[in-house]
Amino acid sequence: MSTIDDIFNIFNSRAQEIEGHDPWRYGEDLSLMTDEIEFQWLIENFPIDENDIIIDVGCGTGRHVLLLAENNPGANIVGCDFIGKNVEFLQSEITNKELRNVTAVNCNGTDFSEHVGFETCSKIIAIGLVQYLTSEEELLAFANCCDELLESGSSLIMKHPLACVESFTLDYTREEMKTRYIARYYDLNELMRPFLGRFELMRIERTFTEENVGEILPLIERDERARQMWIHLEKK
Repeated sequence: MSTIDDIFNIFNSRAQEIEGHDPWRYGEDLSLMTDEIEFQWLIENFPIDENDIIIDVGCGTGRHVLLLAENNPGANIVGCDFIGKNVEFLQSEITNKELRNVTAVNCNGTDFSEHVGFETCSKIIAIGLVQYLTSEEELLAFANCCDELLESGSSLIMKHPLACVESFTLDYTREEMKTRYIARYYDLNELMRPFLGRFELMRIERTFTEENVGEILPLIERDERARQMWIHLEKK
């Protein structure tokens, strides 16, 4: 079985046990807090214009997608995830909230440009996605999708546990989540390689700091070899 299949099976298995938003990363309360911090940073740093088309790749159960849609009724928001149950939950929330500006799509981070229903878009968001694209081929396919969809001058906004050392892969059992965990923590050089010549690196900024999470920062940043970072690229 390939690593791609392993990662799919891990997330698919978890999805069968979750009703509602998935507290995958940190548990229920901490996941809610970190999601809100991420959302506030996005809207403060990347104002959304009327008629913008925004694609959230690897959206999970869609908490960011729903917040973006509710706060920006004039924009089109697309949430993509490779787990069917996550997409079903997001679609049920879209229906319950009667949102008309958001679409839920079941597809992969390596082929989403073929499924989102738009030829171009204004922004692509990938929060906690890239570490699950563990091969050079997968990362290149993601970059190609972004290149295909983004207009010149438009933004790709990734949140990634950027390695402070050389890139490394984790493969272990997360006891608190009762699941196996596989992810590749890319260093900046390896992460940027498939984007070279097509995107400009505009900004790197820590996602979580003592200023926005306080003394619980060590509960979020658990591996000293990496830090959760915002990485902003602009399409040339």
